[in-house]
Amino acid sequence: MSDIALPAGFRPNAFSLRQQTNQRVFASPYSGSEQVADFGNDRWLISLSLPNKKFKDAAIVEAFVAALRGMTNTVQLYHYVRKMPQGTMRGSPVTNGAFAGTDSMIIGTTPGATVKAGDMLGVAGLLLQVRDDAVANGSGVITVTFVNRLRKYINAGLPVIWDKPTAPFRLVSESAVQYIPGYAPSVSFDFAEAI
Repeated sequence: MSDIALPAGFRPNAFSLRQQTNQRVFASPYSGSEQVADFGNDRWLISLSLPNKKFKDAAIVEAFVAALRGMTNTVQLYHYVRKMPQGTMRGSPVTNGAFAGTDSMIIGTTPGATVKAGDMLGVAGLLLQVRDDAVANGSGVITVTFVNRLRKYINAGLPVIWDKPTAPFRLVSESAVQYIPGYAPSVSFDFAEAI
């Protein structure tokens, strides 16, 4: 398994990111009441499309699709609409403590730094979305709550990526470049976060 680089000029003209939760719903056959079991291990799904291309540019996209070898190889993707957080946290933030299986973490940053709901952060290959606005205290410590839970053990002192945080994704669609006289129409992709 290899990590394939995005081709130069990879700029989606449509993009969506959604969370796939690993859960089961059980309904009582008598009362109809329901109970939900959340098994954790959520993953991100991305759908995107590339605009029409000239033949020479379409060949690059065709080679990228072939290099992914279906679901064999991965590609590092990020939230193409919110590449940087809306909050003010910048610089070199780091994890302040060790965390596992939780939906929050403490980060060391600059005093007064903020994160906003919907901001994307990356830690140890995980792509995390901020659930609630938060502000760092006077010591530069901020507790950030996420919509997804940590799937792996996170050590203290790890860098927190705020500028285009990525995670590895696998191609899960049958994407292909179609050629018609003069150009290649838009190509659509569906990716699932590789766990």
